[in-house]
Formats: sequence, C-alpha cells, structure tokens
Amino acid sequence: MAVFEQYAPGLGSVGNYQVAGTPWITGSVMAVSGGTDGFNTSTQLIKFPYVTKEVTVVNLGQTEIEIHLANDLGAHGTSTGAHKFTIPPSGTVHGSPLARQAFDMKTKELFVTNRENGAGAYQIYASLTRIDRKHMFELTGSGINSEPGDTTITP
Repeated sequence: MAVFEQYAPGLGSVGNYQVAGTPWITGSVMAVSGGTDGFNTSTQLIKFPYVTKEVTVVNLGQTEIEIHLANDLGAHGTSTGAHKFTIPPSGTVHGSPLARQAFDMKTKELFVTNRENGAGAYQIYASLTRIDRKHMFELTGSGINSEPGDTTITP
C-alpha cells in the first residue's frame, strides 16, 4: 500500500527562489542609541515568518543604522569583527532619496541597530519563500560573527 506524505519545501527548493516571493513589510521607530556610557540599548530583532528570498532595508531616520545577522554586539554596543552593514541616514531635504539597501539572502531573522544618539526609524520589505523558518540553519562563521581572519563557514 502506498503512503503519501504532504510535500513541504526545504532550503534546496529552487522553485521557491525562482518565483516572486510573498511580500512582508514592517518598520519601527528606534530609541536613542544609549547613554553617555556608550552602551547601545537600541537593537531590534526582526523575525521573519518564513525564510526570505530578498530583504530591503530603508533608513527613514536621521541617524545611521546597522544591519547584522547575529546578535554579536560587544560591550560597547558595536558589532564585533565588523560583521555589519551600515545604512546612512536618508536625505533631510524634501525630495531627497531614501537610503536603502537590498540583500539577496535567505535568513529567518536579522538585527537592526541604531548607532547614534538620536532617534532612528526604518522600514523592511522582505520577499518570502514558503519555506518554514524551522528549516533554516543558524547563521554563523566567517562574515557573520567570527573573529577577523577566521575563514570557516558553518551552515
């Protein structure tokens, strides 16, 4: 007797990356970076409902924001090993372009940090696959959270 199981796409499901993704949008106003001691208290974790195909981050504020894939903030609120991407503030004059960056990546989460002593704001647009986030491995290793010079990649 044949046994049928419900198909569920996994990380290797090429079709999920070839078709248009399901749109998902969020945003937030971020608190001031921190007190005079230099410690950063303004990092937000964004958890996507499914594995992403592409993520676009728009900086709406007047402060720099950082995008990082691991919560590897050191003692003074800085990303260790420079494993971050900095998005400059958007233009202050009406009609100025918004500061944005698109990332073609699969992930289930990312961190946004306000690095300056001013309120920040951002919007995130994600193109989602139908791959359940439980299938996504933890991002770690070179370029994510390892020490400079470490070239290992651990999927």
